[in-house]
Amino acid sequence: MKKIILIISFFLFTGNLFPQNKIKFGEFTIDEYIEQSMKRWQVPGMSVAIIKDGEIVHLKGYGVRELGKPDKVDENTVFAIASNTKPFTGTLISLFESKGKIKLTDKISDYFKDFRLYDDKYSDIVNIEDVISHRLGIETFHGDFFTWGTNFSSGELINFIRYVKPSFELRNGYGYNNTGFTIAGKILEKESGVKWRDLIKDYFFVPLEMNNSVTENSELENIENKAMPHSFDFNMNVVSLPYNNVENLAPAGGIYSSAKDVANWIIMQLNRGKFKGREIFSQSVLDRTLVPANTIKTTAYNPGNPVNRHFLTYGLGWFMQDYRGKLLVEHSGGYDGMVSRTSFMPETGVGLVILTNTDDNNIISTLMNQIYDYYLGADFFNWDSNSYSRTKIYFEDDFKNWNEKLADTSKYLMPSFDMNDLIGTYENTPAGSASIEFKDGKYILNLEMRPKTKGIIKHWHNDTLYCETNDYTFGRWFMPVKVESGKIISIKIKADDFIDPLYYEFKRKY
Repeated sequence: MKKIILIISFFLFTGNLFPQNKIKFGEFTIDEYIEQSMKRWQVPGMSVAIIKDGEIVHLKGYGVRELGKPDKVDENTVFAIASNTKPFTGTLISLFESKGKIKLTDKISDYFKDFRLYDDKYSDIVNIEDVISHRLGIETFHGDFFTWGTNFSSGELINFIRYVKPSFELRNGYGYNNTGFTIAGKILEKESGVKWRDLIKDYFFVPLEMNNSVTENSELENIENKAMPHSFDFNMNVVSLPYNNVENLAPAGGIYSSAKDVANWIIMQLNRGKFKGREIFSQSVLDRTLVPANTIKTTAYNPGNPVNRHFLTYGLGWFMQDYRGKLLVEHSGGYDGMVSRTSFMPETGVGLVILTNTDDNNIISTLMNQIYDYYLGADFFNWDSNSYSRTKIYFEDDFKNWNEKLADTSKYLMPSFDMNDLIGTYENTPAGSASIEFKDGKYILNLEMRPKTKGIIKHWHNDTLYCETNDYTFGRWFMPVKVESGKIISIKIKADDFIDPLYYEFKRKY
């Protein structure tokens, strides 16, 4: 969530495959509720599947695939499901362990001889379970600056993890990390001799009849019925984005799929490994993915929590928590221009898939809660209205703060260097080189690792610049410049917090 949201109305709805549509949230039908939510958050399109007792009871597309175009979203429209990919990879890890091909206690250095962590004392200790349960000691999203959406290979990303400074000791906390699943994917390939993408097709797409699902951008390009990503530009307008290429992190977030396809995956989970009467995975393989391997620190008793959650844990690709006294298994996915969620509640036989084509909405959480409340018979509480009213204030404040800061300029706050001295090349290990050129009257930032990303640099205050990029997900930032003895030593670059909250120093090459 990055920017304020303005309300617009442009939504078209497709026909429902399940005309009974008996699901109601208070006085609203599910369609009315979703329509209101989409208007609030300015979501051009979304697709929703609800499963109850092994059957799909609601499967419907809403809105349009791309803003300004008439093509409607339906149940087969393909979205990036991003980190909802992680449970697929985690299930393969569990399967391979059940066959004796690997052990979760296997050391990563046994598979990659040159594998190192920033804190080298743990380099030969860290194991498979550590890397896929987010207990490496690396804080959430740290290091994604040079991994997510960059042109580095998966092998380079595994090597780069040694440069990410930990925030806590190994196995002593939780920090969400994509590279850990990239490592797991490579281990699966080493032990099987089969590419991760082909393992996904063989073990999931084919047996679960996920006929509209792919793992590569080249395959995605050939799919006509796909939703386009959307985000908000710096003036708070909804804009369409191109698809990003995250194949270097594919085991962490590389699946593109539809609500209908992913619903089959959730049906199999609720049916304890079976789909259409055939066993896809044994119960023991699926049960292993639901063994908590890491605990996310949260207050165990909070009377103000409306769903009475007491714990939050992570297994092999799934988050697990209690929701009104029932086990809730879920994961979300965040991608440039899209967010999504998959979830199931084993004790009630309810599961869901929510796919959206913007990255600035919380419908994936509010609708999930609303659906589970409905099936649990809880008193009606409008989750979406409540969430939006609180989040809108944050968006408005954030937008106001940016405008006030950018308007706060003064001729008395000039830099200690000549702006033309910025022109040149800068380097960061491992992010590679960045260059600044003067073209068409503007100072332009170029990043070797993200060649399509261009930033326009302007002076702000003293030795701090402002950089605004053409990539609304990568974002904008204030750029500190380090100057010694009149010479520029380095610049600092960061991405939007949606990618990575850290600054990275690029040193000047003279």
